[in-house]
Amino acid sequence: MKKLLLPVLLLISVLLKAQPDDYYSVTSLRTENRIYIPNLKTPLLYPVDDPLGLPMIPLAGDKQLLLQFDDLDGTYKPWQYTFIHCDALWNPSPLRPNEYLEGFTTDEIRDYAFSFNTTLSYTHYSLIIPNDYIRFTRSGNYLLVVYEETPEKPALTLRFMLYEERVKIGDLRIGRATMPAYMNNFQEVDFSVYPGNYRIVAPERDLKVVIMQNGRWDNPLLLRKPRNIGADALSYDFEEENLFPAGNQNRQFDIKSLRYRTERVADIRYLSDGYHVYLQPDLPRVFRPFVSEPDINGRMYIHTEDMTKGETEADYAWVHFRVPFDYPLASGSLFILGALSGNTLNPTTRMAYNYEEKCYEATLLLKQGFYNYLYVFAGSGGDKGDPSVIEGNKWETPNEYLLLVYHREPGDITDKLIGWTLWGREASLRKP
Repeated sequence: MKKLLLPVLLLISVLLKAQPDDYYSVTSLRTENRIYIPNLKTPLLYPVDDPLGLPMIPLAGDKQLLLQFDDLDGTYKPWQYTFIHCDALWNPSPLRPNEYLEGFTTDEIRDYAFSFNTTLSYTHYSLIIPNDYIRFTRSGNYLLVVYEETPEKPALTLRFMLYEERVKIGDLRIGRATMPAYMNNFQEVDFSVYPGNYRIVAPERDLKVVIMQNGRWDNPLLLRKPRNIGADALSYDFEEENLFPAGNQNRQFDIKSLRYRTERVADIRYLSDGYHVYLQPDLPRVFRPFVSEPDINGRMYIHTEDMTKGETEADYAWVHFRVPFDYPLASGSLFILGALSGNTLNPTTRMAYNYEEKCYEATLLLKQGFYNYLYVFAGSGGDKGDPSVIEGNKWETPNEYLLLVYHREPGDITDKLIGWTLWGREASLRKP
C-alpha cells in the first residue's frame, strides 16, 4: 500500500494556500453549486447508472439521483443532508420543508468507504435520493445541502431539478443566428410550448422558460413572455432575446491512468506532495478555423485504469494548466470552466498571470478521470463567462441546450417545473 504523503493538517494547509483567500471565508448558505470547506473534493450528482446525465429526474416514478463526494480528511464524519426548494430563479421558496418533503426533513449520509492504495487518503461518501427516509412531493428546483452541524453552515451545496411532464416543447430550431450582426458568433434557440390539456391562465404572467447551454450555470437565458400566444401553442421565436455566444469545442485531457501520458498530457511527475500532471500549453483559438472534435459538453467522468474501483481507488493529482498570452487581461480574470468548476465561475479555478513566462497558469487538485473544459473571461465583478477572448465564438460549435418550463399557478407562492427538453448530443454520449 502506498504511503500517505501528507499528514492531514499539512494537506489542508496546502489546499488553503492554493485557493483564493476569500473563497472559503464564505460560510453562509448560497443557492449554487459550491464547496464551502477545502477538504471536500469531486462532488457529483447524476441519475443512477448515468454518470454523464444531467442532475434531474421526474417527480413521479422510481428514478433516483446519486450523490458522491470525497473528504480529504480521510476520516469518518457523520455528514447530514437536507433540501431547500427554490423558485425558477434559484431563490429559496417560502414553502416549509413539510410542504415539499415526505418522511424526514434531514438525515445522515450512511454510505461511506475509505480510499485504498492512493497517495492521498480520502473518505468517499455516497447517497441515493429520493430514498426510504426522504421523498419529494413537489416539482421544481432543489438545493441539496450537506452539512456537519447546521444547514446554515453548509459544507457542500448542489443544484438539481425534479420535473413533471405537463407540457410539450416542439418546433425546436437551434443553429446559426439569423440576424447578420450575430451570424458568425451566436446560436439561436427557437421553440414552441404546447400546453395541451394543461391549463395556463396567463402565460405571459405565469410561465418562465430557462435555457441552459452545456449545463452552465453562469449564462442561462430567462424568457419571461412568449412572442406569440396561439390557440394551441406559445411561440418563442425571437431574433435577439434567445441568442447564445456559440463558444468553441471543449478542450479535454485524460488522466484515467497516471502511468503513461495521453494526448494532451506533456508530463507526469511523482513529487513529495503527490502526482503532478503537466498539460500541453493551451493556445488561444480565436483566430483559428473551427475544428470539430468529439467532446462530452463540459462534463467530467471519474474513472481509473490503474486500479479497479474509481470511487475509492482513483488517485488525486495536481493538474497544471497553462495558456500562453503576451499580456495580462485588464479589468477582469480568466477562469477554467466546466464540470470541474461546478459549471460556474469558481474562484478556485481563476488563473494567475505569470509575467516572466507570459502566460496564464492554474493548478487544480483533480481526481483521475476524463475532463472537458473551456477558458472564459469575466470582467471585474462579472458573473458570466465570455469565451471570445481565448476560445472564440464559432457558430458551428455543436452545443447542448436544456430548455426548462416553469409555471406559477395563480395563488401559488413558487414555481413548478412542468416541462423540459434536451437538444444536442447527450443522447449519443458514451463513457470516455
